[in-house]
Amino acid sequence: MTKGANVYGAPLVIIVCVDHQNVWRRPYDNKKVTDIDATIVTDHMMLAATYLGLGTVWICFFNPDVIAKEFGLPSHIEPINILAIGYANTGNIQKNSRKTLSETVSFEHYDRGGD
Repeated sequence: MTKGANVYGAPLVIIVCVDHQNVWRRPYDNKKVTDIDATIVTDHMMLAATYLGLGTVWICFFNPDVIAKEFGLPSHIEPINILAIGYANTGNIQKNSRKTLSETVSFEHYDRGGD
């Protein structure tokens, strides 16, 4: 555990941040896509680490104020998530511990209301 986040003893931790002074906005509604871009970057790093035989843990349960202070981040840089990288401890994995598809997916229907 470090200040502000549990990194599970990982030997490498990457704090994925966004720069609010350098933001692309969707022109139709001015939506900032910073969280989406940070998520895509993190996902690609996870895929690359897996390809290299490494394990990863996506950490979003952290105190962003503590992380910003500890790493001296300026106010326009926001930590979005943390990626812990290391060699997976496969001894703790329980077989058949995954949830079934019906436990994690639901199918909904929304009435368009005359559109």
